[in-house]
Amino acid sequence: MTPIVDTRVVTIHDPTALPLSFLGLEVIVLVVAGLTLRHALRARRRGDRAALVTWLTIFVYGLAMELLSYNLVDNFAHGQFTVMFYDRQLPLYITVIYPVMLYTGIATARWLGLRPAAEAVAAGALIVCVDAPFDMVGPRAGWWRWFDGDPNIAYRWAGVPVTSYYWHLAFGAILAALTARAARHRTPPAWLAGPSTLAIIVLGVMAFLPFHGLKAIGVGDGVIVGVALAGAAAIVIAAIASGRRVAQPRDPSLATLWLLFAGYQVVVAVWLSAR
Repeated sequence: MTPIVDTRVVTIHDPTALPLSFLGLEVIVLVVAGLTLRHALRARRRGDRAALVTWLTIFVYGLAMELLSYNLVDNFAHGQFTVMFYDRQLPLYITVIYPVMLYTGIATARWLGLRPAAEAVAAGALIVCVDAPFDMVGPRAGWWRWFDGDPNIAYRWAGVPVTSYYWHLAFGAILAALTARAARHRTPPAWLAGPSTLAIIVLGVMAFLPFHGLKAIGVGDGVIVGVALAGAAAIVIAAIASGRRVAQPRDPSLATLWLLFAGYQVVVAVWLSAR
């Protein structure tokens, strides 16, 4: 596949030369990302500062995590899409996939009206739910591939490294908690994104210490992640069942985000199975 434009900064491929599922993914992610930003801006106009702070922080955090992974970690590689950045390593759609998954999960958790600690845990758990179909379908469709040499991603459920779920659970909860707290300040949202991203990465790395500690004494990756997910689910269910929730207005746009993104994964999964 010969690029139309090929530089170290940006590479552009002929979209008609790409598999149909690649084009569909690019379109659906860009559309849903636009809808998440619209959701955040509307919430801002209603007086909710947390929504836009969260969206901007997720965007910066996503770029930071991708660039760090390209330079410090060698366990995956993206497929080639229409527009690629950073020496063909960063697809355009990946620059906004984090708002699609993380913002959708966090906004849904906040809609539940839980207390702060339970809200953060719910956000992490819901991000895992948004991510799971994408992680399962992506490698099968060729959107990216996992490498086999890294022991940290060796143990997998349905082809997905369990550490991916732990990462989304832990980092997502931390991001939700920090952005909710940051929104209380009068600082412009754009200024909060950088410091918040740094804090999320530092605290997220610390959140992985129990995982590595348990693994070092012989506890299996699947057991650690399974207990973490089950514990998060128990906390959320208990918080909802307690009845100590703040009633929230209906928000049909959240359902639209879930249906568009998850629905596309289902369509591609069915198509791949049919082939």
